[in-house]
Order: sequence, then C-alpha cells, then structure tokens
Amino acid sequence: MQQAYGLLSLYERTYNEKYGRKPALNRHRDKWGFIDMVEDLGYERGQEVVAYYFELKYIGHPLQDLLRNYDRFSRIMKERAEDEAERYRIRQQTRKRVEEFEKTHGND
Repeated sequence: MQQAYGLLSLYERTYNEKYGRKPALNRHRDKWGFIDMVEDLGYERGQEVVAYYFELKYIGHPLQDLLRNYDRFSRIMKERAEDEAERYRIRQQTRKRVEEFEKTHGND
C-alpha cells in the first residue's frame, strides 16, 4: 500500500512540476490503479514508468491514461533499451571493422 501511495505521490509531484498545479485526484480511488502497477511491474519499474510517461507528448498527462497503459509503456521502454543496446553493439562492430580495414589498407 505504501509503495502505491509512493507512486501516486510521484505522479502528483511530477505533474505539479510540469504544469505548475496539482492534478485533480481522488487518492482513495486512484491508489488501486497504482497497487496494480506495483503488483505487475514492481515499485522501481513503476517509478521509471511514471517518469517516462511525463516525457511523452501527452496533452495534460491524465492519470487514467497512465493507469490504463502502464504495461504498454513498460514494454515500449524495454524495447527501446534493447534497440539502443543493439545499435551500440553494431556501432562497436563497425568501428572495429573500420579500424581493421584502415590498418590493413592504409588510411588514404
């Protein structure tokens, strides 16, 4: 329960920082959505998802959109991280191949 309220408070703080006002919430009702988020994703991943949500270009960042889509946001975050790791691996391979090519063929 405390973790759910922690995520709810994180949402409120982040919303307030972004929009300069507190969101209209019903903490008693909305805690249940955050309880589900903690159960599905864990507290740490829930924090990451809330932060990621505010990086998206949603108009008004409604709480219900977050609570309906947190699993999708988490999946997108995972796919992006995997894609970035793969791109990094490819860049490193390319750098190594270029260095080997320059070493054997000279740097003309």
